[in-house]
This record gives sequence, structure tokens and C-alpha cells, in this order.
Amino acid sequence: MRTRLLIGLSALVVALAAVGTANASGFFGDDDGSVHEASIEAIADVGITLGCNPPVNDLYCPNQSVTREQMATFLVRALSLPAGSSVFTDTAGSVHEANIAALADAGITVGCNPPANDMFCPKKSVTRAQMATFLVRALSLAPASGSFADTAGSVHEANIGALAAAGITQGCNPPVNDLFCPDKSVTRAQMATFLTRALNLDASPRVVVTDTGDLAGVEIGTSEAAAVASLSAKFGTPTEDLADRCPYFIPSPNMRYIRWGSLIAVIRTSTDAGGELGLAGWRYKLDGTGSPEAGGPLAEHIELPFGLELLDPIGDAATASGVGIQTTNYGWTVVDLGYATFEATGVSIDPNAPIDGVQQGFGFDCE
Repeated sequence: MRTRLLIGLSALVVALAAVGTANASGFFGDDDGSVHEASIEAIADVGITLGCNPPVNDLYCPNQSVTREQMATFLVRALSLPAGSSVFTDTAGSVHEANIAALADAGITVGCNPPANDMFCPKKSVTRAQMATFLVRALSLAPASGSFADTAGSVHEANIGALAAAGITQGCNPPVNDLFCPDKSVTRAQMATFLTRALNLDASPRVVVTDTGDLAGVEIGTSEAAAVASLSAKFGTPTEDLADRCPYFIPSPNMRYIRWGSLIAVIRTSTDAGGELGLAGWRYKLDGTGSPEAGGPLAEHIELPFGLELLDPIGDAATASGVGIQTTNYGWTVVDLGYATFEATGVSIDPNAPIDGVQQGFGFDCE
């Protein structure tokens, strides 16, 4: 599991520093914008995938085909299968050898060259039909009648039907989805979605602290309308929308706070010169009991670099990470990260500072 958010954040107080281990939307830098992105993050969360470019592993290679040996490792990790003893003549030396053996011992694979089945064909790509059979065996799903126009006569037809009946596949030609494309190779991105559905993993959007100045991939400075539309598309209908706030000592309402549970986006609607700025910062604020508020991302969906954890003491966590701390009028600034808390009154931290009232969390209320 990746690390989680410690402090409220904004790009307005200090320049952003190049911290660079997280990406705008999660673990990997090459899945942003993919329809499978949330599922890729979900299987990374639980350790089913580590990445595709060890030892860095900041890439997932979503468009590459899944090989049979990779499939073995995905399933062994997903199901926590014990080590196996089965031997195939073509798996010696593979980094996946032990997992292939575990898959065979569990009865999820019988081999690739019937009737002998003394080979596994580890480097071959997995077809969508074969993937259906792997998953049906792994999950002990009951066979079901075929529901796609292109699977009749396939030896995998009943298993493809089982996968559809269980909601693990919807088809390959949206929005009609009357085809399964059984002979096409499964991509790593598609595999993530199949596994997320099969295991009922949490694929909620992630909020990742990066050096690029964004909120869940929406850049700081994005216009008010575009920011609200993009964030609502990710997180749904806001749980609260507070307009016409006026911090920053500008003598007119100039801020809008929109929240999804504990996640609060701050939008500056005007400057002292009358110009709009847009998305100005954000904050993740726990309730009075230290729990996330309903209607937004869970705490485990907030990812922070440098090993900082939710509810760590700010000074202790930053010191342990070798990050300098200084006080500001708005609270604590983690200098080397380039982010600041806005839960302070003066220089004393108030983690339960209200959103509406004199202390706004991001500044001061004019009312």
C-alpha cells in the first residue's frame, strides 16, 4: 500500500519542489487517462502488480499483452496461493517458475500442449478466452451459457459465459458489447480490470501528491468551471459547495470551497485586480475523531511521497524524511516538498479548524 496524506496542501504559499516519486493519478506514469487506470491502481494497492520496469517500477505497460507466466504471478498474488511443486519442461529459469508451479498445483492450469501437457508456454500471450478459463478455475465459478455472438464453438465458451454472468466481463465492443473477442490477446490494462472486478477491489479515484501542482490530475490554475467539471467527473456530486468566501484580505468574496467528504478543493474566483485564478489548492481534512468524512476519497486513496503517513506528527515525519520545516502565517510549510498546511491559526496547528467560520483552513473569512 502506498503512503497516505499527512497535511493539507496548496500551491499558493511556496513554490513547488521537485519531489518526484508519485504520478498525477497513482503509482504509475504511463496509465494516466486510461479507462483502466483506477483498476490498475487497485491491483497495485494490494500488491498484485509491482510494475513492468524493475527495479524502478514506475511504469505498468498497460498496452502490452499479458504473457502466460505473468498471468500465473498475477493470480498467485491475487489468491495468495502456496508454493507449488509441479514441473513443466519449458519453465526452468523463469522468474515466474514457482508461481507457474503453484498455479498448476491449484488446478488453475493443466499446461499448453494436450494431451501431454508437459509444457506451459510461458512466453505466449494469454488470449481473452484462455483468461476466462484461468479466472473461472481460480474463482470456482459455475459454467454459464454463452452470451456473446463470437464464442459459439469455443472450448472456453462456458467459461466466458461464467465470466459474463459474474460481471467480470462486459464484452469487447462497447456500447453494444455483443462480442467477446475470444482470440485477441489480453492487455495488461484489461487484465487489471478483470482482476479488480473478480476480486471486488476498491477502484475509487486516487489523489496523489506530486511536484506538478495538481489535484487528482487537475492542474492548479485550471479555470473554475473546468476544475469543478473535471473533479466532479472523478468524485461525483460534491457534498458541500461554499461560495463567496473571502480570505487573503481582499475586501470582497473571492474564494469557493468545494468538498467531497474530507477532500476540499479551493477555487479562487477573483484576484484583488478582478482577475480569475481558478483552482488554487486543496486539503484533505479528517473529522473530529480522526476519520475521513463520507462522500469522498478514503484516507488510503491519498498518496504522499517521502513515506509520510496519515496522522504522523508533522515535525517528526518531516525530520525523519530529512525535510526542513519552517513556520508561516498559515501553519507549517514542508519546505522541501513545497506544500503547506492551512489548518493553523497563527503558527499553532488546529487539525479540526472549521471550513465555514473565522478560520477557513485556507485563509480567513471576511464575515
